[in-house]
Amino acid sequence: MKGKLAIVGVGEVPTGWYPERGDWEMINTTCMEAIRDAGLDKNDIEGVISVNPMAQPKLQSEIGFGKIPEELGLKGCKDICIVNAGGATTTNCIRMAEHWVNSGIAKTVLINHVTRHSGITLADAINFFATAGIDLQWEYPFGMSYNGVMALQATRYMHDTGTTPEQLASVCVANRKWAMLDPNARFRKPLTIEQVLKSRMVSTPLHAFECNVLSDGAAAMVVTSGELAPQISKTPVYKLGEDVLYLGATATQRKERRMGRGPGAAQKALAQAGLTLEDMDILEIYFAYPHAFLMLLEALGVCKPGEAGRFVMEGHTSPGGKLPCSTIGELSRGHTGSGVSTAYYVECARQLMGKAGARQVPNARYLLTNAAGGSGMNMIWSVWGRDIP
Repeated sequence: MKGKLAIVGVGEVPTGWYPERGDWEMINTTCMEAIRDAGLDKNDIEGVISVNPMAQPKLQSEIGFGKIPEELGLKGCKDICIVNAGGATTTNCIRMAEHWVNSGIAKTVLINHVTRHSGITLADAINFFATAGIDLQWEYPFGMSYNGVMALQATRYMHDTGTTPEQLASVCVANRKWAMLDPNARFRKPLTIEQVLKSRMVSTPLHAFECNVLSDGAAAMVVTSGELAPQISKTPVYKLGEDVLYLGATATQRKERRMGRGPGAAQKALAQAGLTLEDMDILEIYFAYPHAFLMLLEALGVCKPGEAGRFVMEGHTSPGGKLPCSTIGELSRGHTGSGVSTAYYVECARQLMGKAGARQVPNARYLLTNAAGGSGMNMIWSVWGRDIP
């Protein structure tokens, strides 16, 4: 239901590579920052819902068996839960929290994520990512990987639309322009199309700068009911609409070669909010590879098929452009596993709260964001606003 849930506080540590940092130190830092940002006492938190750190079994067990309230001293906590849906996990954490706050289970809920890839041995990382999201019968025996799956998608997309390597690389450049304004981004040096295309080829047509870089990161947010939110925060951010479409577990088994059906969920989310795409001040498009960003722009109807690459290359999605997109900087942010979308929701809240600093989109009122799990098993779209239309 429109406006039944609101984000009232957020916390985050910069994405990077921190072998010297501890998981629990990062959890404590982000959770307490989110609670303070909401103007609450830690004992006001009545529920904790965590993103499952999939590649860290020891931490997964500790969180899953309820250690966070004990570690943080949350004396008012009534219940905990751990959730897993790949890159769509945070969306499902939010859904669970929405149920809790509107059914009376918990007035305020802390949602958190931490992943520290630097704490995973190389052998364990290879074993995990060799099988996660890959069909073990039809893909794994042939050495398929995420980069390989996405490279096949990119090749098909470029063939169908005439998108050039330069246009694909321009997505990374646009991302970097946002990241240069974000102190929490991992990569902040200026980037050019030429540098992207000269970087190491990983899986044709994807170069190193067009692929994910596994990183350490943590983020948290405090949510509450839409009714209680104005009493807690001067700048609550309301969930206004949401819809989802399941596309299939593994990329090679899907009948749909492209994401053409996915944004149908976006239109339903907008209708639920009583808004249109033209009302959106920002599109916080979640994507892990540049071709997916272009595909989604076209599927949403922002651009005609084959025109998204030129649209991005002309700077329309960059800072100062007519349609700010993915202000989180995505590929320059660093990929923090299943919880990467937590950072997206934190960024959504910051932009609508007016707390995004140098990358703040002026007068941002409404935005559309999405999430997807695995190698694109589903597409979830949600609309957020600083008021309820």
